[in-house]
Amino acid sequence: MMDKKVLTVANVNTYIKQLMDRDYVLKNLMVQGEVSNYKAHSSGHLYFTLKDDNSAISCVMFRSYVQDLDRPLQNGMKIIVSGSVSVYERSGQYQIYAKKIQEDGLGKLYIAFEKLKMKLEGEGLFEPALKQPIPKYVKKVGIVTSQTGAAIKDMVQVSARRNPYVQLVLYPSLVQGNLASHNIVQGIEWFNRQKEKVDVLIVGRGGGSIEDLWPFNEENVARAIVASMIPVISAVGHETDFTIADFVADMRAPTPSAAAELAVYDYHETMRRIGLYQDRLKQWLEHQVVMNKGLLERLMIRLEHQNPKEKFEQKYQYIAELEDRLLLHMNLRLKDSRQKTDLLRSRLEGQSPFGRLKKGFAYISDEADRRIDSVDKLDIGALFNMTLSDGVVTGQVLEVEKEV
Repeated sequence: MMDKKVLTVANVNTYIKQLMDRDYVLKNLMVQGEVSNYKAHSSGHLYFTLKDDNSAISCVMFRSYVQDLDRPLQNGMKIIVSGSVSVYERSGQYQIYAKKIQEDGLGKLYIAFEKLKMKLEGEGLFEPALKQPIPKYVKKVGIVTSQTGAAIKDMVQVSARRNPYVQLVLYPSLVQGNLASHNIVQGIEWFNRQKEKVDVLIVGRGGGSIEDLWPFNEENVARAIVASMIPVISAVGHETDFTIADFVADMRAPTPSAAAELAVYDYHETMRRIGLYQDRLKQWLEHQVVMNKGLLERLMIRLEHQNPKEKFEQKYQYIAELEDRLLLHMNLRLKDSRQKTDLLRSRLEGQSPFGRLKKGFAYISDEADRRIDSVDKLDIGALFNMTLSDGVVTGQVLEVEKEV
């Protein structure tokens, strides 16, 4: 018995690829289906799954053929793919290598998506005026998602890294399947009924096909988000995935991790900024103290010059000087007056008859008290009064002798 040749995995994949490449049907075929898991790679190649109700097959369209597309692909589109089936030897996966794609109508889910989108938009539920602001600093974040999915793990990790003091409250919900939309609505309503409400709600899940994400395109979920009194961040799928929940939510996050970044403020960065603000405030206050101290000193100098008390004191001093000058002037005037008075008194005393009387002179008057200044005014035998310095003497004229 001859031993069988042992092949490598690469040998097997190469052999199967050669078989497929020689098959006329597989080399030139047209396949109808619905686009799912669509992804446009940065290289320009397109990757997607073509599916129907019973099966699915991976597809790739290289960049050189993409330029011939009439319109960009979207999940849910019904298309007809022209190309060949072959094996990707590295992974051993067979796939359709698309050379031409033509649109064959839109898939049911895409039609339903557009219909609901138009309806809700017509009601004004996408209007920015309805959007609630997302609080910048939160203490408690509510999350409606699966408790076993990667989304909650990513959000917990991001939140713990950004701020370990923010509390996360999970409402475990189905996020896929027929019951998921009802479950999501229950979670949103449950958070709104709580006495101590969370600051913000994150509603979402990780990436998937349009079928996987469909619960977030249901009308009941959209209306529950709009009715929520708590601001809602929609975090469904990957960055390229859009759902109705994204349009009605108060904020859309491209991924669940990004939702946690948006909802949970960075504690460490905040504390760093607070420290920076404290330093700036301290510097500003120190500067203000120096500036105001200088201003105060200048004002004190001005106040000293303008101080009414000092002016009053200066006036008082001036008045005191005037008083001293007045007293001095009065004393001088008084002394001068006294001197003049003494002089006048001396002169008056010199002219006073009483002074003359003291010197031995006498004042002679007749009986009628008329002054006798001549012998002609007295006759022999007439009486007269002679006033001396110390009294009056009455006499009678005995003899008159007139000098010639």
